[in-house]
Amino acid sequence: MEKRIVIATHAMFSEGIASSLKMIFGDAVPVECITAYVDLSVDYQDKLEKIVSEHDYEHAELVVLTDILGGSVNNEFMGLLDKYNFHLITGLNLALLFEVVTCPAEDLTANLPSIVEQAREHIVLCNELVEAKAAAAADDQLAELNEF
Repeated sequence: MEKRIVIATHAMFSEGIASSLKMIFGDAVPVECITAYVDLSVDYQDKLEKIVSEHDYEHAELVVLTDILGGSVNNEFMGLLDKYNFHLITGLNLALLFEVVTCPAEDLTANLPSIVEQAREHIVLCNELVEAKAAAAADDQLAELNEF
């Protein structure tokens, strides 16, 4: 079984994150980018449905990654989940994309819940990390003083 990855986002986000992926993996990982609502002459509802309706489900897993829950791109795909057997993940970030890309196709379905959880762990308010590190350092200094 193979894996097909489609990145569908508002505007050019999909191409930007695919460019970052290519910087790390080169051309070894083909992804398809949908830059939705850039060209007003395109019927995106039809275009997005064709992606899932024309997919060869017998030979490849289909993973669609979108940018935001409740956004129009994700909502279009959500409406297709009851008709087609594909994986839809929203909240796209580079950590999530790396995990999906590196997961073997035959393990994808079983691993998607943990892949999503791992990607969530990469969303961090770094100020809190710095504050926690500073507080730990202060505690260490205080402990050293108390040893005398």
